[in-house]
Amino acid sequence: MSRTHTEKEVIKKAIMDFYHEGHAKNNPELYKQILHDEWKFFLFDKDNKLWIVDKEEYLSWYNPKEVNNNLTWKTHFYYIDITENIAAVKIKIECETVGYIDYFNLMKLNGHWWIMHKLSHKIK
Repeated sequence: MSRTHTEKEVIKKAIMDFYHEGHAKNNPELYKQILHDEWKFFLFDKDNKLWIVDKEEYLSWYNPKEVNNNLTWKTHFYYIDITENIAAVKIKIECETVGYIDYFNLMKLNGHWWIMHKLSHKIK
């Protein structure tokens, strides 16, 4: 198994364990395991206005006491592209009520892959 293939599996597992599960469990503690402290989220709202959200604000949107266990979250990986200690990932994450295409920039720091930036497009 190549180093790149192994690293792709490590990234995929981290995204599923912490980002996907963060959505599914509405739990900010899971996001803290993958979102770097300098993480930023970029998105356009329905009026095409650009929003830039920092990690602290993003985490405030989630509360595990408000999880909806009736939703089924799915994550599909379009690609994971790695160059040494940086990576780009495109995924689709969705449930019955919302869906997004997310683009991530990641960096491997001290042996751990961190999402540095997220660009998102709402699909439903």
